[in-house]
Amino acid sequence: MPSAYLVLQAQKSQAYIDSLCKHFARKVEVVREDDRATVMFPMGQCKMSVNDGAMYFEAHADNEDALNTVKYIVDSHAVRFRELKEATVEWRAEPMDLATSGSL
Repeated sequence: MPSAYLVLQAQKSQAYIDSLCKHFARKVEVVREDDRATVMFPMGQCKMSVNDGAMYFEAHADNEDALNTVKYIVDSHAVRFRELKEATVEWRAEPMDLATSGSL
């Protein structure tokens, strides 16, 4: 299963994740557990969490095209927040070192 990982730094990370969850929940299922959430898109899913002022995204899908769609949806919504308008969105194929950067 193809996967991609993204970290975005923001002072209002928790508020942004909360806002994304509310927004996505209007159209798709969003499962929240404490400070984590999983968005169930038709073509794949994205796990989101916050740790030390950073938002962590972990996208999964059955194929690369579907994964690219999940990534596009998530990052196109995230950069709408004022603080992230100039952010560089760089998805990675490998997970971050979760021992030092938080957990998804």
